[in-house]
Amino acid sequence: MDAGLQGWPRRGLRVQIQIIRAHFRSERYSYPHTLETTIYVDPPEKVAGRTVLVAKGIELGSRVSVALETNGKGFIGYVEELPGAYVRGATEDEALSKVPSEVEAYLRWLQVKRGGGFETFVTQRHVSSLAVEDADNEILLDVDRQGMLEEESDHLIHLVECSGETFLRTYSAVKHKDWVDTERIRRTFYGERPCSIQSIFDHVNGTQYYYLSRMNIPFDDTERDFAKVRRLCVRRLMEVHETGGSGQVRHIDDEYWTLKKVLRRFIWHDRIHGKAIVRILERQRRSGLIAGYEDPFRFFE
Repeated sequence: MDAGLQGWPRRGLRVQIQIIRAHFRSERYSYPHTLETTIYVDPPEKVAGRTVLVAKGIELGSRVSVALETNGKGFIGYVEELPGAYVRGATEDEALSKVPSEVEAYLRWLQVKRGGGFETFVTQRHVSSLAVEDADNEILLDVDRQGMLEEESDHLIHLVECSGETFLRTYSAVKHKDWVDTERIRRTFYGERPCSIQSIFDHVNGTQYYYLSRMNIPFDDTERDFAKVRRLCVRRLMEVHETGGSGQVRHIDDEYWTLKKVLRRFIWHDRIHGKAIVRILERQRRSGLIAGYEDPFRFFE
């Protein structure tokens, strides 16, 4: 075993922050061509109202729980208390060192003000053979194995809606969507890495259907409008909860899934690719292509 994996449990034993099998094995849901899409964005006052509603469900004490996954080449983790918040690093220490800044960014996004510090605890560890260095992961959080009461379900659904709206706002404000970022050109476990903001958007848009498939939910993937697809997914996932399926563990394509994991991953996927878009925008700014840009997720304030 790699020296960096000493003390890590093998597949099947878990620890805490959620780590997900990042980039989802979904070539069939990758859309390399620019799509003719009409973008509908809610008015600011409606988005702000939903953000306030979501923020009320955020409770963060003096302890932050993190679950880590590694293959010995990279580490990825999820902050359990903040669905979709994640950290990455070449080592465990590097990943954990990013928890405070990720927590701060997440709370900024939801306009949650919080004073005082916190301690970070690793509550779950998982070793896999996936390309974790490329953000591929599979961990199922222990807390995501549990069923949900109505209040928790509503909170997660609102977070998924708010995250999708924020990602769409990030994309919609971009002027040079097809500009290729040469620094991103390389192959990953799922193929060529998306190197333009348009290709990132198409990737995230198509992956929404993939998450429905993790609940064995049938769907017609002809709709391509991002906001409409997100509303469709939310409606179908709510039906799973309403019929008592939120606590069911499903084993699909060698990975374990629950409704809570799917909802958490929706938010994570918006955030990881939203951050990639903002980094491309920063390189566009440095190159003189644009004077500035919007960062609705508030990653780098």
